[in-house]
Amino acid sequence: MASGFLNVWKPAGMTSHGAVAQVRRIAGMRQVGHAGTLDPDAVGVLPMALGAYTRLLPYADLTPKVYRAEVAVGALTHTGDAAGRIVGRSRSWPMDLKTLERTGHWLTGSIWQVPPQVSALKQGGRRHYEAVRNREVVWPEPRRIVVHALRNICLSDRGWSFEAEVGSGTYVRALVRDWGYLMGVAAHLSALTRIQVGRWTEASAVSLEDLAALGEQWTVRLESWASHLRTDGVVVLSDEEAERVRHGDMRVLGGSGWPSGGVVALTHQGALAAIVEGSPWRYRLVVEEGSHADMERR
Repeated sequence: MASGFLNVWKPAGMTSHGAVAQVRRIAGMRQVGHAGTLDPDAVGVLPMALGAYTRLLPYADLTPKVYRAEVAVGALTHTGDAAGRIVGRSRSWPMDLKTLERTGHWLTGSIWQVPPQVSALKQGGRRHYEAVRNREVVWPEPRRIVVHALRNICLSDRGWSFEAEVGSGTYVRALVRDWGYLMGVAAHLSALTRIQVGRWTEASAVSLEDLAALGEQWTVRLESWASHLRTDGVVVLSDEEAERVRHGDMRVLGGSGWPSGGVVALTHQGALAAIVEGSPWRYRLVVEEGSHADMERR
């Protein structure tokens, strides 16, 4: 069974889970997972893991996330995007790019953000969107996020567009909502494209149609672990050490040449053998022998 990371370009009108289902059919395998959910109306980069690589998702480097966003001014929706019902309106506003850019500075850096009411976050064991669908009141808790940059801000006939580089957990819909508040207007996200997640980029993404067209050769689009794991170091194992690691031998861990701590990848002949964390050192993941063989031949 092939294992690897896959950079999928999710189309509009499809949930992230729906995109996973498509890849399962194309690959003919059940063991497929995704990282970094995209809203159904959004398009863009959706990293996936197949086979043994699904176990690597917790260690994948998923930041920064970069989005291209379009904003419509004049209406506030309950979801924060064009799919929601209108809950507030405002008049048109004077198109002033300098004021827009200056206001955007208040939304950069480490800030508090209240997530949208309609989201996949849970409250009392239920998803927020399920509660809202049943006409229940949802009060999402504020949380700390990081907005690295708001750039390429441009005025448009309907409002404005921009590019956002953000950390994990950031809702661009909420960012647009708050930006509108600061500008004194009702605003919502009208279009969203994710162009980067970590080292997965728009340029290297494959559409579901193109992936299906490859037929049995779809595995050529798989990517190795080396470019996408978030680790504090890599330790190369000898043949003997690799054998001991496969059996979970703790005596292999640590020693000269090792990092002082953190998450470390253990490799053998170019293949990933294990993920360990310390100190004190402990195993987080041991990769089964041969599970990455298809990747290492490429």
